[in-house]
Amino acid sequence: MKPDAGLSTIETPADLRALLDNEFVMSVQTIAGEEMADNYFTLDQTWNASTIENVRNRYIWQITENDGVDWIGMYEEIYYANVVLERLESLRPAPDVESYNEIRGAALYYRGLAFSELLLLYAMPYRHGADGSGLGVPLRISADLNQFFPRASISESYDRVFADLEEAAALLPITTAALTRPSRLAAWGMMARVAFDIGDYERAFRLSEQLLQHKSDLMDYGQVNPAVAVPFQALNSEVVHLTYRGGGFLAQSRGIVDPELYASYSEGDYRKSLFFALHANGHRVFRGSYTETNLMQFTGISTAEMLLTHMEAALRTGRLAEARMRLPDFLQARYAPNAQPSSNGEAAELLALVQAERRKELIFRNRRWADIRRLNLEGANISLTRELNGQRYLLEPNSLRYALLIPLEAIRYSGIAQNPR
Repeated sequence: MKPDAGLSTIETPADLRALLDNEFVMSVQTIAGEEMADNYFTLDQTWNASTIENVRNRYIWQITENDGVDWIGMYEEIYYANVVLERLESLRPAPDVESYNEIRGAALYYRGLAFSELLLLYAMPYRHGADGSGLGVPLRISADLNQFFPRASISESYDRVFADLEEAAALLPITTAALTRPSRLAAWGMMARVAFDIGDYERAFRLSEQLLQHKSDLMDYGQVNPAVAVPFQALNSEVVHLTYRGGGFLAQSRGIVDPELYASYSEGDYRKSLFFALHANGHRVFRGSYTETNLMQFTGISTAEMLLTHMEAALRTGRLAEARMRLPDFLQARYAPNAQPSSNGEAAELLALVQAERRKELIFRNRRWADIRRLNLEGANISLTRELNGQRYLLEPNSLRYALLIPLEAIRYSGIAQNPR
């Protein structure tokens, strides 16, 4: 019985669809990785003026048990997905097959996405094929908030991510009318992203190939107008699935693009004028988001990301010919004709080129943190530094601080193990 006649209850497939279409839960994804990465910095006075302690703390990698970096938001997304999955089975009359498949597939997609984002923040970097007994995250697969879920192992956690996304891919349509809804292409893209993040390059190659066979559109950046304040449309031809998030110091008024990174864009690189603007304070700021606003950053799946993933995975699995075949299309879409880097090098040279393009292309898309974690496990030895108020802060390669402290509230509620320090 409803205690209030004005309350709504879940009674139809449309009600479940509405839960999944709640963009403030399902589309607003974490961008904490970008906030902690090295694509930008902020001024001392900006950091000092901030009143949000957890934003200040993540900037210098000093997250505390009270900061709760997106933990609650991601488990809220998981809760929504679990509610949908459980209520879908009990609806009477049952939905038609097409509706059932799309609703179940979308719920599984979002649950797999949320688990993967939690692993990037709250578990130590992991490489496919390595010892997987380390701590992962609680795999809540029930909407019952009283049910206890311990932290699964890291390998079990990634197995769950892939299981959810694989089933989602089998259920979802190839494309959807709204790019804010997940599709089979999005599920393939998300699996390729996660596989790439853990160095499973064979799987990343195969899944990105599947996506690119159906959708490989690249905008010709030479045809995009650099004179406007927001150069890119939100639902442009490269977007496979749209998610987004604003970040504390990433906003144009606070986030300054790393000068060395900015200098890596040549004069013939269209991204140099499209991605960046000169702020009133004389610094370069980012404006190249696929959200049609400078207040939010695009964190979703794009064909450009998949192409870069595909090329690097190809080179890392001995498929030089495939990388050489794909690379010219990407370079032509991003560079003036007389400024394109050569795509005729040998494997090591092309790998360095593709990695450099990945760094420049995926700036402010919440991908750099995952790349640093992955590359450091492979010996890249990337150290992150911040200079703030006359003090130097350092995040060493493979530091325990790559796994954030779990919020104290979650520890007290469930008794799960805290990340060591």
